[in-house]
Amino acid sequence: MLFNHARALARMDALGLDALVAGVARNVHYASGFWTRNFEWGSQEALSAVIIPRDPAKPPTLIVPEFAIGNLLETPTWMPQVRVTEFLNTSLLAQVPEPVRLDPLQADIEKLYGEKVVGDLAPHVVAGTVEALRALGLADARVGFDDLRLAMHVSRELPGLRWSDGHDAWLDIRKVKTPAEIELLRTGAQINQAGLLEILPLITPGAVWRDVAGRFREYVQSQGANLIAARKALQFGAEYNGVYFPDLMFADSSWKVREGQTIIFESWGEYGNYAFDMSRTAHVGAPSAEYARICETISAAQAEAQKCLRAGITTHQAWQEISRIAYAMDIPTPKKTLVFLHSIGLDIIEMPSGYPAFGRVKDWEIEENTVLNFEYLYFGHSVSPYHLESTYLIGKDGAECLHTMPNRLFEAG
Repeated sequence: MLFNHARALARMDALGLDALVAGVARNVHYASGFWTRNFEWGSQEALSAVIIPRDPAKPPTLIVPEFAIGNLLETPTWMPQVRVTEFLNTSLLAQVPEPVRLDPLQADIEKLYGEKVVGDLAPHVVAGTVEALRALGLADARVGFDDLRLAMHVSRELPGLRWSDGHDAWLDIRKVKTPAEIELLRTGAQINQAGLLEILPLITPGAVWRDVAGRFREYVQSQGANLIAARKALQFGAEYNGVYFPDLMFADSSWKVREGQTIIFESWGEYGNYAFDMSRTAHVGAPSAEYARICETISAAQAEAQKCLRAGITTHQAWQEISRIAYAMDIPTPKKTLVFLHSIGLDIIEMPSGYPAFGRVKDWEIEENTVLNFEYLYFGHSVSPYHLESTYLIGKDGAECLHTMPNRLFEAG
């Protein structure tokens, strides 16, 4: 399963919590395996919830809208108990007698009900969570919630509940990946790079970029993956007032490929709800000798810096070591190189460093089976920018790159 249950129990011990509750869609999916297309709406309101007790005698519980119970046939849950809630009167509709049986689906759902579902239909997710906490003997417990709106509404019904912000706890649990998560991340990384290799032959002078990006989008989707920013498909590169900037992250894709352009691929997407993210750089036609030298220098430095990625140090310590390598490079304005480390998983950028996660310098421990992205993004414009980014699995003996696409300048056209 995706969920690192042992790490969750250890985290609750460390925080003095009796349970964790997830209402955020990604955490519900991570903890239970449950997924519904409605999670893709980006709703600001929790549609489902998960309760993970610290006491092993208390069963972990999943609370879902009754209309989506069939999704557990597609994405089964390991959780022993499921509670159901009403959603937009869909349960009311389902209770109207139907003279036609919809087997085998109906039979399998009835079996699922008998094996998993407990309690009565609740009117909404708040009531379902309240009833589950009561049934688990957690009405007066210390509980961490990742959704504080859900926490506040639940606490109105359970005045003895001692709730706290559990958002950072969930991110810390997710930081160390399970084998199932690693496999999804590995597959996504391979799909991403295969898509980039697919479009390289299309990058020729006169090609309209929207056609190139569209082919990338089609390829990725044909492999069962999706793009996070589908309109742009490939992030960097756009025109502004008729001038092409290789590191401009605008949505413009109407420009035509020209001889001598630098094209930066920053490709974001997800496979099985797990993100993929990488950067490579291509040059249309033969690069100048100086630009080729700059790219080779940065590639060599990035390969040296990879040795700094290891368990037992913090991201800030790694950033300091890697930055020293970057800033010593024999290139114009080496400090125009952005050194960036970020964890990756259900979010494209997972920063288990405490809220707010995004700022100038964030520091968290790198552990075995952490998966992170390491980037050397050179924004120097004296010749042309050059970006490199790959995904790494931290193991006992260092970092394994999940990409096989070389860290070098590619020539297109």
